[in-house]
Amino acid sequence: MDDHLSLKDLRVRLQNIYQCISTYQPSTDKPPILDSSLDITGDEDGQWLQQDNVQGLKKLKDSIRIDLDLLEKFLDNPQSAHLPPLSTNAPYLIAVWNEVICAPAPVSAVFKSFSLSGPSGDTRQRGAQRPPSAKVDVVADGGKRWIRVNTVKNSRMLAEFREIDSYLTDSDDSSYEKMEGAQPTLAQTEFDNSILRMGRALVVAAGSHPLEGTGECPRVTLRLTRLDPSPALEKDGDLRIARTLVLLQEMGITVELGERQEIELPEVPMNSRSSSPFPLPLIPSTCINLDLSILIALISDLTHAPLPTSTEEANNRFVPPQSYREWKLKKNGMYAKTKSKIKSWSPLSTSEKDPEVAPENPSGFAKHSRALTNQLLQEMGKGLLQEIREKISLLPAGTSVQFWTTPEARDRCLRIIAKIGGVSEKRRAHALFWSVSTLLDKVLTPEDAEDMYWLDSRYPSRFVSLFPIHIYPSSSNPDLLQLLKTQNTTVSRFSDILEQTCLDILAQETIPHPRALPEELIAQEDDGEIQRAIVTKANPRLTAHTVQSLLWGAELGWTTLTANKTSVKAILREMKTTRPSRRFERPSDGGSLEGLNAKSHVAAIWIVDPRSLAEGMTSPSR
Repeated sequence: MDDHLSLKDLRVRLQNIYQCISTYQPSTDKPPILDSSLDITGDEDGQWLQQDNVQGLKKLKDSIRIDLDLLEKFLDNPQSAHLPPLSTNAPYLIAVWNEVICAPAPVSAVFKSFSLSGPSGDTRQRGAQRPPSAKVDVVADGGKRWIRVNTVKNSRMLAEFREIDSYLTDSDDSSYEKMEGAQPTLAQTEFDNSILRMGRALVVAAGSHPLEGTGECPRVTLRLTRLDPSPALEKDGDLRIARTLVLLQEMGITVELGERQEIELPEVPMNSRSSSPFPLPLIPSTCINLDLSILIALISDLTHAPLPTSTEEANNRFVPPQSYREWKLKKNGMYAKTKSKIKSWSPLSTSEKDPEVAPENPSGFAKHSRALTNQLLQEMGKGLLQEIREKISLLPAGTSVQFWTTPEARDRCLRIIAKIGGVSEKRRAHALFWSVSTLLDKVLTPEDAEDMYWLDSRYPSRFVSLFPIHIYPSSSNPDLLQLLKTQNTTVSRFSDILEQTCLDILAQETIPHPRALPEELIAQEDDGEIQRAIVTKANPRLTAHTVQSLLWGAELGWTTLTANKTSVKAILREMKTTRPSRRFERPSDGGSLEGLNAKSHVAAIWIVDPRSLAEGMTSPSR
């Protein structure tokens, strides 16, 4: 007869868990982001999945490996049959893993300790004693659920009770404390034990770690895998075990007894991107919110000019003319110093003789040229207007699509075009915002403006029905704002969280850009520069106008079309940081359009590749 069947069973279970944990892919939240940009990594969905590697999961895996090695070494020993059973931590590790895969998603941490005095409680100096803390085995539900596993047996609790009872032997005599020289008694003044102390520590720690954004405290669950308040044999029981469980529940702790059964364990999600949280395709809303980057892209010569016939022609298209180079150097305060040297520079030959010129300015021009060339190659793959037309075509036939933008984005766009836009780009910008633009002297009707926009474009007139671009009302016009909210788009949970995140960011102070230009350069009458956009104090990677644009889209439940992937990533980080307990989306929760509920979901954000202003950088030989 094999005396170590239980150990062999534990070994098999640990082996299976170790294999699963190596390929485990935690449940993820994929935001409703329609990404039409070129993905150079080949991971189309991965960059928007909002579940990082679970903190502490590697520690659990390593612990399983250690116990597995010990078990295998013991059981492989021919003499093990004559040895007492090996003491192993396997039951605890198995129970923790079962909680990881059964806990409400998302699971954010395993084996994490929380200071009893709150997040700022651990301010000790190097080498100082760690402050009291409570260990949580699984942090689940975005931080809203703390799960602690305890594998204590009845026999261990009975031994603890016997020790407690031993302190009562002498203290029962009321005359004991009156005796001369009597020592202080260790007898309890109120019922307590190790399980209750663990529960109190967890409750105190949870109260000291409210969730950011909501103030809600985590709920504590205590899984007691081997404690039985009603054992089959009377000698294995004690009424104080049941009393302990009642007191835990009175603390607000959810008590769960026994190991999880095989039927409770879900199929472990593997490390694969094949299954999408959005089984239905994402489409734009009927009202599309445009940020500054898209306004620039719609005006850019890259979007409208004839495409090169080859990659070689694309590489040669952008050679900065001398006038542009002189302006750029003047902007950098180096014009006078390098005027005599820029004439001899070309993107194909940079001088190494003058380190002040060659590394800085020519390489900067060449870098800009390469960026425009890359954007042109992307445009050759699929044009921006073609992409917009295709996505809009997914809407029901006859759907009227509107484009909206903020006054801030429009005004900054016009300032940028006035400064560095080419002749055709200025004409398009003037046409796009004909009612307020001063780029040209020509007064236009709406029909004339649309004709002017498409003039000399490689696309036929009205290829996309962009006109008119509507401008959001100011906060002083609440009636129109309320009217906009009546559009038949359901606001998704993601949009709700995005809206609140944007409001939180804008409620904080805005600050000048870290590389803001000197005011004297801005104030020049004839050649004043455009100051960099102010940024948010919460995240200097986010400009105030970008957050404002995202806020409009989120508040109305409309798709925000942007070419600024960096800002989208930054706002997602803010959403995750400030509201870690919130899940973004579930397939049944996304915004939908009337008549399309069963066929698609509305994208909250739609990303395309950028198209910069390029006409001023185009080689004169084109």
